[in-house]
Amino acid sequence: MTNIKDVAKQAGVSVTAVSRALNNYPDISAETKSHILKVVEELRYYPRASARHLVTNRSNTVGVFYPNLDGTGLKQPFIGHILNEFRTWIGEQGYDLLIFGNTQAPFDRFSFFDRVKYRDVDGVLLLGTPDEPIKQEAEASMPLVGVDHPAQGMRCGSVTSDNRRAVYDLVKVLFHNGYRRFGFAHGPLELPVAMERLQGFYGGLTAVGIASHADWIVDGTFTMEGGQKAGDAILQCRERPDVVICSADISAIGVLQSFHRAGVAVPDEISVVGFDDIDAASYVYPQLTTIRQNKQEMGRKAAQIMLKLINNENLNTPMHYVLPTDLVVRQSTRPLMIPQ
Repeated sequence: MTNIKDVAKQAGVSVTAVSRALNNYPDISAETKSHILKVVEELRYYPRASARHLVTNRSNTVGVFYPNLDGTGLKQPFIGHILNEFRTWIGEQGYDLLIFGNTQAPFDRFSFFDRVKYRDVDGVLLLGTPDEPIKQEAEASMPLVGVDHPAQGMRCGSVTSDNRRAVYDLVKVLFHNGYRRFGFAHGPLELPVAMERLQGFYGGLTAVGIASHADWIVDGTFTMEGGQKAGDAILQCRERPDVVICSADISAIGVLQSFHRAGVAVPDEISVVGFDDIDAASYVYPQLTTIRQNKQEMGRKAAQIMLKLINNENLNTPMHYVLPTDLVVRQSTRPLMIPQ
C-alpha cells in the first residue's frame, strides 16, 4: 500500500512538503503543490483520515441527524431533496456525511451529545429536530445548522421557509376565490415547522373572519398513510370542508387517495392543497396545487452556513435565513385568481 514516504520519494520532496500540499498550507508554492498532487494521483495515494485529523484537527465529516418520529426517516421526499443538495455542496469541499441512526441498545444510554463527540464530526446538520437533543450541542459550541429548525447558539445557523406566512397567505387567496370551509391536515406538532404551518392556518382564518372547525383539523403525520387516515376522518364528518390544506405534499397525496376510494371528486366536491412541491405533486391525478419551497436553495444555503461555521467565518453575523415560497396552482383546486 502506498504511503506518504513513497509519494515524497517519487516527487523528490520531503514528507513535510507532501503533508503541507495535501492540507493546503499557504507556505508552499503553487508549482510544487501541483507537482506533488500529480504524483499523489499517479500513485493513487489516499491519506488516512485519522492521520489528516492529527494535522488539521478536523475529521472532514459532517453529521446528519433526522428524528424518525413518524417511521419514514429519510424516505420523506422533501428531506431527500434537501440532503442531496447539501451533500453536493459540502462534498465539493472534501466533506463526507455521517448519518446518525436511532439510538438503540447498547447505545441508548448515550446522549446525542455523547455520540456526536464520539464520532468526532466537524459539524451537525439538523433536519426538523426537536429542541431537546441539541441543547447541549449548542452550549458546547459545536457547529450546528438547522433546516426547518431555528438552531440557536454561538456557532449555529438555520435556513427555513416562511412557513407561517405561506399558509396565512394561502388561506387568504382561497377565501378570495370563494372558499369558506377550511380543513387542515397538520404534521407532528413537536416539529417547529409543523406548528408554524398550523399557526399560519389559524392566523389566516382569523384574518378573513372565519372560525376554525375542530373536526376538520386532523393529523396528517407527514406521511401518505397519515394523509389517508386524515382524509378518511374528514369524510366521516356530517359536514365537509370546501378545501383541505395539508402540511406536506406526501400527506396531501394520501388525502387524494382517500377521497378517490370514497368516490369524492377533487376539486369538484373538495379541493386539496399541499406544501413542498415534491416531484410526485405533478405526477398524481389530479395534479396537486401546492406551496413550493426552494429546496435547492435551502440545501445550498445550509452547506454554505456549515462551511462558514466550521471555518469560524463571520461568527458575529447572524446566519439565520428565511426563504420565500411560491403558490403553484394545478388541478386539485379550482382555478385560482391570485390578488396582487
